[in-house]
Amino acid sequence: MRWIVRVVVSAILLLVLAWAGLHWFIVPRIDDWRPQLERLATRAVGAPVTMAALRVESNALVPAISVHDLRVLGPDGAPGLQVPRALVVFSVASLVQGGLEQLVIDAPELEVRRTAQGRLLAAGIDLSGDAAGDSTAADWILAQKEIVVRGGRVRWLDEARGAAPVELSAVDLVLRGSRWRHQLRLDATPSPEWGARFTLIGQFRQPLFSLHAGRWQDWDGQLYAS
Repeated sequence: MRWIVRVVVSAILLLVLAWAGLHWFIVPRIDDWRPQLERLATRAVGAPVTMAALRVESNALVPAISVHDLRVLGPDGAPGLQVPRALVVFSVASLVQGGLEQLVIDAPELEVRRTAQGRLLAAGIDLSGDAAGDSTAADWILAQKEIVVRGGRVRWLDEARGAAPVELSAVDLVLRGSRWRHQLRLDATPSPEWGARFTLIGQFRQPLFSLHAGRWQDWDGQLYAS
């Protein structure tokens, strides 16, 4: 019993020290950590990530940091994703797990492309989610608790069909994930010749023994379109 008490007390002390270090040392100097965070983000998504500035929005119980002029570079070095501003909310627990409590992205511009070979690329990142590709980026994105996109613009290029590009404006997206469950809602407005604003709502279950959230082909669930 004494050993159990010591382990519990030690764990609590470690959490307190980590919380104190996060709030008093890391968050107030967050922009000084930008090069390290760029490297971590590059490793997480599997593509070069740059950030112009980081600012503290809140240093409360759950800190919030704003990221300005975030860019994800494609294989050709051109930005495949440009985000004027994003809000990152995190905690000690989420950082230990390698994730975030919430990510809010404002007015992003994204290029999504399906190659002639059928690969799905978003901002140059392979999100095909199959054994033939690296699912690191898709795993990270779909494992987050909540990702919100507001007022985005998406350009869809389909090389497999050889069709003209399609652009979506006023794109609003919510992705919510837990251990084996995923929810999404997408609202977007296409070009007038394609029709009116549409909505997609999905609820999916990930296989119990699946280790890769990015393997969305293995999911089971329902998708509603309006």
